[in-house]
Amino acid sequence: MRKKLYVSLSVLCAVSVFIMSSVFQSMAHWGKGLTWYWVGVTFTCFIWLLGIIFLVIATRKSNVKEKSIFGLSIMGIVSFIMLICGFCWVAFVIMAGLSGM
Repeated sequence: MRKKLYVSLSVLCAVSVFIMSSVFQSMAHWGKGLTWYWVGVTFTCFIWLLGIIFLVIATRKSNVKEKSIFGLSIMGIVSFIMLICGFCWVAFVIMAGLSGM
């Protein structure tokens, strides 16, 4: 049960990284400087780190007796791929935003 919760939280964090990447792009226009932009970037990276932590906790709490271990491992792999893609996307958005694209 706990593993399912941690994997689900990791997937939720992975989806939130993509959502927050568009939010912090719009946060760049909130003030005169880039303060709110960097607040959004920091919050997005924090969510990404939480997703990684939840995924690590879920893999450490593996129990072979669970019946849905295959489905959870697929969800874990999907979450890991989404987190890596989300990190690459956020890095791209930061570089593109700072270069003036």
